[in-house]
Amino acid sequence: MYNFKTKREPFARGFLNCESENKSKRCAAGAVLAAKEMDLRLDLKLGLCYGNIDGGATYNFCGLHCSESHFKRLAEKYPEEKEDFLYIKEHLAPLADEQVSWTRTPEQEINCSEGYMWAGGWEGHANPDHADVCHFGTDALREKIEKNRALNPGKDDFYDACSMTMDALDILGQRYREKALEMLESETDPENIKKLQIIARTFEHAPKAPCRDFAEAIVVFVLVYTFDGQDSPGWFDQYMYDFWKVTDEKLRLEYLDHVWEFFHNTRAWNLCISGSDENWNDLTNDLSYAVLKIVKEKKYQTPNLTMRCHRNTPEALYVAAYEALATGCGLPGLYNDEAVVPALERLGIPSADAHMYVMNGCNQIDIQGKSHMGLEDGQFTVAKAVEFALHNGRSNLTGKDLGLKTGNAADFETFEEFYAAVIAQLDYIMKLITDLSNTVQACHGKYFPGPFRSVLIDGCLEKGREYKNGGPLYGNGQILLQAFAETVDSVVAVKKFVYDDKRFTMAELVDALEKNFEGYDEMYHVLKHSSYRFGNDIEYVDKIAGDLMDHVNGHLLTIPTFRGGHFSGGCSPFVGAPDHGATLGALPSGHKKGDELIADSIGATPGYDINGPTALLNSCLAFDHTLPGSGFILNLKFDSNIFNSEIGKAAFITLWKNYFERKGQMITATVVSAEELLDAQKNPDAHRDLIVRVGGYCDYFVNISKELQDNVIARTCLNI
Repeated sequence: MYNFKTKREPFARGFLNCESENKSKRCAAGAVLAAKEMDLRLDLKLGLCYGNIDGGATYNFCGLHCSESHFKRLAEKYPEEKEDFLYIKEHLAPLADEQVSWTRTPEQEINCSEGYMWAGGWEGHANPDHADVCHFGTDALREKIEKNRALNPGKDDFYDACSMTMDALDILGQRYREKALEMLESETDPENIKKLQIIARTFEHAPKAPCRDFAEAIVVFVLVYTFDGQDSPGWFDQYMYDFWKVTDEKLRLEYLDHVWEFFHNTRAWNLCISGSDENWNDLTNDLSYAVLKIVKEKKYQTPNLTMRCHRNTPEALYVAAYEALATGCGLPGLYNDEAVVPALERLGIPSADAHMYVMNGCNQIDIQGKSHMGLEDGQFTVAKAVEFALHNGRSNLTGKDLGLKTGNAADFETFEEFYAAVIAQLDYIMKLITDLSNTVQACHGKYFPGPFRSVLIDGCLEKGREYKNGGPLYGNGQILLQAFAETVDSVVAVKKFVYDDKRFTMAELVDALEKNFEGYDEMYHVLKHSSYRFGNDIEYVDKIAGDLMDHVNGHLLTIPTFRGGHFSGGCSPFVGAPDHGATLGALPSGHKKGDELIADSIGATPGYDINGPTALLNSCLAFDHTLPGSGFILNLKFDSNIFNSEIGKAAFITLWKNYFERKGQMITATVVSAEELLDAQKNPDAHRDLIVRVGGYCDYFVNISKELQDNVIARTCLNI
């Protein structure tokens, strides 16, 4: 055991002086010492207590982290403790996540370096049952730990680590009670006194014992949520409702306001309301409406809010959601149980659990407290498969050989031969991504411990396995798609102008693409301004779109994950759309080399859906929305003047209901005028509060890149 002189960095000291060699147990030991010694963060303005483990060495849901540069700076700043900080850097940094690496095959390496695909670099979101601590208390959770320890002999280190994280919570609770009592001795402001009294009475019995009302539950929830690293709050109106309904209205509204400010300040990833149970009973409650009301009043772009809808969603909830969206905040995102639940059942998830789905991150789908599958396992620019098919596996951007050798495109005598080459390239890319994802998943499972989450996700304690190592009940994966509309438009252009109309030969097309259309002005004009574009309810186009999308999503379902499930598809471009557009060479859609403008959802390339919202939705319904098990985003932009009228209200709700009745999975709404967006680009200071929907989340328009601003502006403004 090392004899530290420093009193700083308690997590690092606890980790390194733990006598066990088990990394999970050492992380838990570090968390316990941090709980005993770290600076407390009592937010008097909101009446909340935070459990984040701060420092150069930390532990949270992502794993173990250690900043070598931080400890170098400490060694310089405090020379009398230099040896301690250098010891920490030398002995802890090699064990941290930043130092854990995995081996890529040459094929994976060269394709990742192209920038059009990645896999597995993110440890992953999840939705643990943080509120279990509020409902049951740590003593009850310890009983669960010990019960399962007896059933799984030989795994004492794992169960010790889980139990120690409960100890850390108790220590923090007791310290915050003592701090609140100390502050009460000198506090004179009545509102502050009230908040401190609530903290003191909460931690008089919690977190060891259950909370008794909404205020106590919020205080404990925030402590637990921040201790875990501030991921996604999940199904808020369901797990908090028992506390909400027994609490005085004035007090519960105060603490809803406090926690909403907290979620906004910390950019909470995704909070979910409403939904259905396995019998399609509606689960909306008055907390659901209170959440929508506070979204309407505050007009914040965070926390990212998801609202679940289904056949029995009450009309009043549709109206409340419309009123929130009409403010222009972009919230809530609207999800359809009628599509998502069947998609989850395809993955082998029983109906009762499938109906417990929530969103995390930007828009990944998870099962509350039962899974580790709501993470981006990989992402790729789908249109790259067309590029490879046209150039025999070669990138038209860099000239590198990346894909399969599917033959000289000029030799394809039929459209079917060309289409088969595209499918072969797609399958090859999906294999590259899923193989790499599984490699990285195995690395996460071996090196990234998660004892705290293992207590709060079903299956882990029962199996005696960490939540990243196959412990949760469900361990499916999610691969996200980019530039799908460009893929469709390119395949359609080849079919229409090469094989059906014979306007150009394949050899001419390939030569034009390799020259980025230089010397091919007429061809470029024909392709760029073709009316055969996805998003306009054209059967010729939508048949190909449906076949392509359903192939990708169906094929992923056949590929197992390391975590014990199967992969599925989704579309969540968020801020990455321009970057993915830039990875493409010239395409038959008229896309030029490096052009950053691509579709920012499952919808059309911005500016090319010209037949109105119904046509766009009809095109998107060419896909089977019960195949993708991750968020399948459709971003819509509405003219604010029309949207904010009685006619607009009725039209939008009708459009929304019709899309969901036909099994569309998800829609988002940006309510703004094109003129306002253009002015915001020129005069950002005058539009600091302008919010737009970007992929799966909302952001202030002036905060996103110029390239992404152009993408949003080009997105057709739908006049409903």
